Amino acid sequence: MGTYGGDEVAALVLSVGHTWTQAGYAGEDSPKSIFPTSVGWVELPHEDDKGDDADNSEDTQMQDVSRDQAGNNINNKDADGGDIPNTGVGSSTSGSGLGAGTDANKKTAAKKPRGKYYVGDGEISCWRPDMEIKSPLKDGLVEDWDALEQIWDHAFLKRLRCDPTEHPLLITESAWNTREIREKLTELAFEKYNFPAFFVAKDAVMTAFASGRPHALVVDSGGDMTSVVPVYDGYVLRKGIMRQSFGGNFLSEQILAHFQAQNIDIVPQYLIAKKAPVEVGHKPVVTLRDRPATPSFHKMMQMKVVHDYKESVCQVSETTYNEQNITSRPQKPYEFPDGYNLNFGADRFKVPETMFNPKEFIKNPTADQESFVGLPKLVFNSVQSCDIDFRHMLCGNIVLTGGNTLFPGFADRLHWELNSIPNFV
Repeated sequence: MGTYGGDEVAALVLSVGHTWTQAGYAGEDSPKSIFPTSVGWVELPHEDDKGDDADNSEDTQMQDVSRDQAGNNINNKDADGGDIPNTGVGSSTSGSGLGAGTDANKKTAAKKPRGKYYVGDGEISCWRPDMEIKSPLKDGLVEDWDALEQIWDHAFLKRLRCDPTEHPLLITESAWNTREIREKLTELAFEKYNFPAFFVAKDAVMTAFASGRPHALVVDSGGDMTSVVPVYDGYVLRKGIMRQSFGGNFLSEQILAHFQAQNIDIVPQYLIAKKAPVEVGHKPVVTLRDRPATPSFHKMMQMKVVHDYKESVCQVSETTYNEQNITSRPQKPYEFPDGYNLNFGADRFKVPETMFNPKEFIKNPTADQESFVGLPKLVFNSVQSCDIDFRHMLCGNIVLTGGNTLFPGFADRLHWELNSIPNFV
């Protein structure tokens, strides 16, 4: 059997992260499509009781007709003196009784909500009064399978516009994924989409290979999780996996709480009808639309503004955080959707600092957040959990991935902190 390259088999690659989903073809340098992982869901009204009563009446009439037909067959048998023929009517009579009982049980049981899904940045950002926002993942694991199926449909049928039966599929999974979830993914790939071949790869291994390293310490800080995963010769060293529920969304929540404490109201774009220019620090002059929305949709649109602020303004100090040194750094301006604008100085360094010193910078931590450790400590714990023969190799091949690692100064700060740890290797 021959060996084929990625560009010869036209395999599909799908990576579903907590914030973004990437889809494309193996062998290419970048994904063909990137869209949000969150989906919109609008519940459709159930059938009214009148409709249910009509269905019940129709079922009863069908059962009566079946009984009459069965009775006629029995009478014909008695008159002719022959055996009762094994017809579909005779079989459906007993089946009707079982089916009627099953239907009755289904109607008395709680109905599964019916709804319509909206996938893609344009769809979920479009205001709809009753649209809820869902995410199929939690802590890097699949939680909502209906939403995940909608994402697969959108990726293969609308974005890539391909026939799944003609392409092998490779998907990525977190290093701590479970066997049960992997089996369900395999079932979905083969039974619904009929992929000819299917493979599940660890995302940390794929990240290491993408950087040309068979051995690496992969530091992944994304929207929902921050993890450190050691990879050796293409395999994950499970005892060295370190993770915590700390990611970009948590940082954005900290920023939003800081704005609220300063009486800065974050007005999302969908509520703004028109605005007027104002001076720096002045109250916005804005006309709002009357658009009632679900809390999940409003929160998502608010967080979009906060994410944009975070990505445009925030920065990581290249060395250990020092308030006096940070104050002398230049300020950056930012204008919110409602027209309010301000120059941000030391504040833009404080929230990213949470990744390196959470105990000092997290305000009002919960019980879980009190156990958070800084990223340098997380890396140190991962390295120390591996065999001593691997440690030097892992420390020399640290790979950064995830949206939080794109903060200016992030790589320099992590390098500074790791070199400050005694006996790191």
